[in-house]
Amino acid sequence: MARQHNRAPIHAMTPNVPRILSAISFVIDEARKRNECVTQYDIVKTLFLADRASLNKFGRPITFDNYVAMKDGPVPSTAYNLLKFDDKTLKRLKVSPPWTSKPAPDQGRKALAFEIPETAVRVDALSPSDTDELSKALTVVKSLGFSQVRKLTHDDPAYVEAWDPEGMNSCYSMSYSLLFEVPNEELAQDLSFLSKHA
Repeated sequence: MARQHNRAPIHAMTPNVPRILSAISFVIDEARKRNECVTQYDIVKTLFLADRASLNKFGRPITFDNYVAMKDGPVPSTAYNLLKFDDKTLKRLKVSPPWTSKPAPDQGRKALAFEIPETAVRVDALSPSDTDELSKALTVVKSLGFSQVRKLTHDDPAYVEAWDPEGMNSCYSMSYSLLFEVPNEELAQDLSFLSKHA
């Protein structure tokens, strides 16, 4: 029998689309400056580590994206859909991502390498602390590599609590309250409210 999920309450965030677009653009551009290839996997893991670090240092995430537990770890839902150029998401949000992608078989069977024209990079929605955390997170992701990043993010308490390897779903909502080093349901609830009224 599958264990009961989401024992920790899910306080849904209202994703901050300008900040998500800026964060993804920054990560792609930062990788370019380092002469590194950046894939969709690298980007979503970078956003997760940066959001979690920001949450614990400053009491707020960078993107306010909602995280789901998937087979290969935590994934920011809106960012993931933007990276997939998901038609429904693009129409609903009325956005056109400034990046492009192409197959990167040397990085993995389904890997895509992302690029962005330097002139299209807009990070006005981010603070210096946001870009600092994103830069640090990208360094971690690129230095550890796929298998070690997978282990690191799979060990996160919010992921462990949400993921059900025997379940029928491909993803499960993760609780923001468990992304804090000390679980904090009250602050997660406050953030959920603030994200809707920012």
